[in-house]
Amino acid sequence: MKCLFVFLFCLLSGSILAQEALTTINFDLLQNRLNGGKPLPAEEKFYIRGAIPSRVELVKVTLYPSKKSQNAGYSYFWKAPFGYNELSFQILIEEPLRSNEDYHVEFGFYQKAGKPEIEELRKLILVNLSTYMNTITSIKRGGIHFEDSDDQILINMSKIVETGAYYFELPNGLQFPGFSDLTRNKLHQRKNLKMGNAKYNVDEVGENENAQAIYSQKYLDELMAIVSSEIDQYLSTNMLARVDEKFFQNYPSEKKANVIPINLGYGAISLSKTLPQQEFVYSPYLGFSFPLGNRTFTKFMNNVSISTGVFVSGGMENSLEESIKGPLFDRPVYLGLGYNFFRFIRLNAGGTFTTTNQANGNSLRSFSPFLGLSAEFNIWLGFGNKK
Repeated sequence: MKCLFVFLFCLLSGSILAQEALTTINFDLLQNRLNGGKPLPAEEKFYIRGAIPSRVELVKVTLYPSKKSQNAGYSYFWKAPFGYNELSFQILIEEPLRSNEDYHVEFGFYQKAGKPEIEELRKLILVNLSTYMNTITSIKRGGIHFEDSDDQILINMSKIVETGAYYFELPNGLQFPGFSDLTRNKLHQRKNLKMGNAKYNVDEVGENENAQAIYSQKYLDELMAIVSSEIDQYLSTNMLARVDEKFFQNYPSEKKANVIPINLGYGAISLSKTLPQQEFVYSPYLGFSFPLGNRTFTKFMNNVSISTGVFVSGGMENSLEESIKGPLFDRPVYLGLGYNFFRFIRLNAGGTFTTTNQANGNSLRSFSPFLGLSAEFNIWLGFGNKK
């Protein structure tokens, strides 16, 4: 048993070292070629590396399944070190891709935006926000009314900002944070406005002018002033503009072969029936595991499996010198649950089908608890693809 645990420890050390090395694929910007045309790595983290022009300060990579929307994917960023003109980038793709699935891959390349570009962007966003607010606003007896709720207005205005600034990024890659409580409070303030008092809240109303309309416009101007201020805070002078982009539609990930986990371990079977007290018999065992999930994509269930196999030792006996056998090649067969530690060390627990040849000539069949520790090896089945 000591030799087995030494063996498991050596395998664990080798596994940890092996996991430190990550795959790196290349993106050729000039030829618009990703990974040499080969599929993307699946079920593992990997790097994307490529050459870029010296003025590029930010690279953004977005990946998502081709059959889903962009919201189902992830974006990753590379930023040039401060004060350096880099000629290459390297981005870690932290969320593994699923095997044998097509992905949309988008590359965006950014450099410092000029002041005229930022000012033009600001004007465009404010015009769209103003148009939206005017569309949903109406003046009725008793006050100012919006067709949308305050929460929906804030959501819609944020979408207008995000859509307008789609081709722009902050150096840290952060998105527009949304409007603050100042805007929310100003939206809420309209509920307290009394149109009956409008003439007392505006100055010098002309003979042909509507006091309620002037009062309402004053409120909307104040609201848009707050909105404009928050837009100015987001559109900083450090804003980066997208100068180039590359797209890969329906790009495949690599196909993983079907495997079956083989367990080689050492376990203990608990014996108690017809015995004066509980005792254990020990033996190496060999078996299979059937995982309840994919290890790469789930936190807990990926490591849980149904396990079955056979204890391989012959000549097992209890304290009464009665032989312990089983239904398969006269060996006990186990069935239970297994849980992986360190990816390939498995703890198995469950029950064992045993047959005890008693001294009186009878055979006692029972289902006895067992506990074992094993090393797990994946054996390629050689057919099909692992999803």
